[in-house]
Amino acid sequence: MRRRYGAPMRSARENSFLKAFKSDIQGRKGETDVRNILAEYGLPSHHDIVLPTRSGNPTQIDHVALTPLGILVVETKHLRGRLSGDVRNDYWRQTLPSGWSEKIYSPLRQNASHCAAVYEIVRHIDPGIQTLSRIVMTGPAEVAPELLSVVHTRETFAKELENLRNNSVSELLQHAWDRLTEAAKHHEGLRKGTTLSPFA
Repeated sequence: MRRRYGAPMRSARENSFLKAFKSDIQGRKGETDVRNILAEYGLPSHHDIVLPTRSGNPTQIDHVALTPLGILVVETKHLRGRLSGDVRNDYWRQTLPSGWSEKIYSPLRQNASHCAAVYEIVRHIDPGIQTLSRIVMTGPAEVAPELLSVVHTRETFAKELENLRNNSVSELLQHAWDRLTEAAKHHEGLRKGTTLSPFA
């Protein structure tokens, strides 16, 4: 008699690791999609940069780009299922096709802290410089109508960039971008927990 063996049972720790690994792979795919869109429209951009927040803790930012309107700060999400919630709330809800759902931290709130970190750098050039928050959904998730005003798809994001294609960037904004580029290089050590001297 031949004995059959099923797949070995995974521990909770293994399941957690596998879920995190899959999430990381999906996140990287989404970030690559947005990186390619920014490159297609010729916008100067940096990806996966780390900057300090006012509290001193580092924050990782998916993408920043220079546009004629200001500094674009992009948070990429690669999700599936359905995304719902209130733009004013700290948490939204992701519901999977199986019916299982969980709360996720609002990408809008998350990117607000990224915008604040960028503004801390560029405000020294001019406090009137704008940081423009964009949430880009690259996965197949359905976005509830109440969130559509703040969540872009790849297509709507590309359309917005198309409208900026032939506009020029002011000298002031270019100075701000140069300062942000310098700051991103200076603070790269935050990724590994290296202590850095203040950025001047």
